[in-house]
Amino acid sequence: MNAPIHSDYGAVLRARTHVSGNDFASLVRGVWRRKSVPLLGFLVGAAIGLAGLLVTPPLYSASARIMIGSHGDGMGMLRSEMEIIESTPVLSKVAGVLNLYKDHRFTKPNILETAMHQDMEENAVRDRVLRRLAGMVHVSAVEGTNIIDMTVRHPVPDRAAQIANVVLSSYQERKNDERFEQSRQFSAWMGKHLEEIKAQAEDARKKLEDFQVSNSVVPQGMVDTTAERAQNITKEIERTHAQIASLEARLVQEAKRGGKFAEPRGRLKALEAQLAEMATRYGEKHPKILGLKAEIARVRSASSGRTGALSDTQKQIDAAKDRLLALRVQVNDMAADYDTQSGMQLKRRTLESEVLATQHLYENMAVKYQDLQAQTEWQDGGMKVVSMATIPSKPDQMQRFLVVLLLGGLGFLGGLAAVFIRVLWSTGFNTLSQLENMTGYPVFATIPAVDSRGSAVHHSIIKNPAALLAESLRSLRVSLRLRTADGVRRRVIAMTSTLPSEGKTSLAVMLAIVAAKSGERVIVVDCDLRRPSLHKAFGIGNARGLQDYLSDKSGLDETIYRKDPSGVHLITTKAVPSYSLTLLTSGRMEKMIANLREQYDLVILDTPSSLAFADSRLLAHMVDQTLYVVAWNKTRRDSAIVSLKAYADMGYTDLALVLNKVNLEEYLRDSASAVIYQYGQESGEAFPHAA
Repeated sequence: MNAPIHSDYGAVLRARTHVSGNDFASLVRGVWRRKSVPLLGFLVGAAIGLAGLLVTPPLYSASARIMIGSHGDGMGMLRSEMEIIESTPVLSKVAGVLNLYKDHRFTKPNILETAMHQDMEENAVRDRVLRRLAGMVHVSAVEGTNIIDMTVRHPVPDRAAQIANVVLSSYQERKNDERFEQSRQFSAWMGKHLEEIKAQAEDARKKLEDFQVSNSVVPQGMVDTTAERAQNITKEIERTHAQIASLEARLVQEAKRGGKFAEPRGRLKALEAQLAEMATRYGEKHPKILGLKAEIARVRSASSGRTGALSDTQKQIDAAKDRLLALRVQVNDMAADYDTQSGMQLKRRTLESEVLATQHLYENMAVKYQDLQAQTEWQDGGMKVVSMATIPSKPDQMQRFLVVLLLGGLGFLGGLAAVFIRVLWSTGFNTLSQLENMTGYPVFATIPAVDSRGSAVHHSIIKNPAALLAESLRSLRVSLRLRTADGVRRRVIAMTSTLPSEGKTSLAVMLAIVAAKSGERVIVVDCDLRRPSLHKAFGIGNARGLQDYLSDKSGLDETIYRKDPSGVHLITTKAVPSYSLTLLTSGRMEKMIANLREQYDLVILDTPSSLAFADSRLLAHMVDQTLYVVAWNKTRRDSAIVSLKAYADMGYTDLALVLNKVNLEEYLRDSASAVIYQYGQESGEAFPHAA
């Protein structure tokens, strides 16, 4: 059955707006084809690790554990404590206690330090010891607990346990020093404030004493007695008022009997009432009181002069009123004294309260200060040693295994990285599927590379017709024979490529030889009027050739060379780059192709490369099929796509690709196409290599 001709070839390229590089599928396939490289890297890394373990002493692990705080303190606190354990002050203390600055295992310089003359410098030695000690100490938190594990790995088991225990004790000492310093600072602050409070208490006590001395404050009992006396005097005033009222009533009765005494007595009564009212506001020696008493005495004297003598009732009333006045003055004096004493008592009580409060505060702070000093002497900083390090009895084999596994993993990653770099940096086409997917054109054949050193490449076809190369070419010929257009076999084939040196001329020659050996009439025409090379491949001259025929200087039969032992006929040419397009577009070119189609079963035109010149695209419309040669892993993808897109843009569909110069040993390593070539291996033939 003849293969159908698809009219949508080149649609992929016509849809392109830019030239793409690697696609993901080709990247994965490229890495998978080279999977042996990462595996080899793993083996090499593991081998280096094993070799290193053989020449280095085994390491012994000794662990000490300490619990920090309570279970709920959290990972943040544990991380902080782990940083403290690995800090320079703690490690410096460990190095000093164990005298590591004189231990050759810690102080020996490496090659770089020796070259930089840092082997004996004091700072360099110190840094070297601390760096190597830090590399031996591994601090981690036990998951789900507040326990910190301190593991030391050392070639000497006794030394490993010793270092681990000293790290633990150095950390404890540092934490205790920090706690003591914090407590000391707080104690100093509290002692200072305690002295201040004591001074305040002494000052309050002194103020109280000074107040009592300066104001002669009477005792509270005396104040209560004064109040009691005032109550008694008040009762006496009430009795005197009652007595006066009784006497005045009797006096009124007497006045009715003797009305001549009414007026003086009325005047005297008014003055006495005024004196009683003023006695409530002024003291006994106040000028107004004294003046009023003098006026009362005068009125009494005048009244006495007119009447001769007071009656006994009036004398009694006057005596009672004098007593009442004296009692009121006494009450006022006692009230003033009582108010003064009450105010002084209030101030005294305030001062006493201040003294008591200050003394109480001083006593409380003194007790807390003593408690703090006791806690400072006995506190452990919230740390509890879970376990001390013991001398290990056997080396840490798991650590040695992890070292080998780590080096193997690094080797694997290195190999994988190398493969990725190679695939990513590869600018050519590596697989048939990659070439088809990125261009949209079919690939008719994969042609293996051959070693052509010392002879022309096509000579291997003649010497070994059963080789893989010959089989690939016969497969290509079959693909061309199956291609038909309207039931007519395709006889005229044009060969082109992206750039020179991609093997299109050699492929044209080898295809012609294979077809000729199968009994076909074959001719190869060198249509590269810019850089002709067909005559070099067959070792003949090019004095007369295509340029003469196209210039109408000779006939077609005169330009054909028929003497090659392979049976292939040839038409060579000279280089005429300035007239190349002019000659190819002449009517004689199309006439020549028509004549050769009638005379031969296969006509192969070796055309110029397509990227720089339009000759091959011009000839494509004159031939039945164009074979575009792509050199495996050499032809740049971007260049090939640009060149092929020119064919796709002009709607050309009769184009097929040939992947040439393929390194089958690598290409077929993981390809399903390798089955096709197994017969070659079974017959004893090795895969060919590129020259």
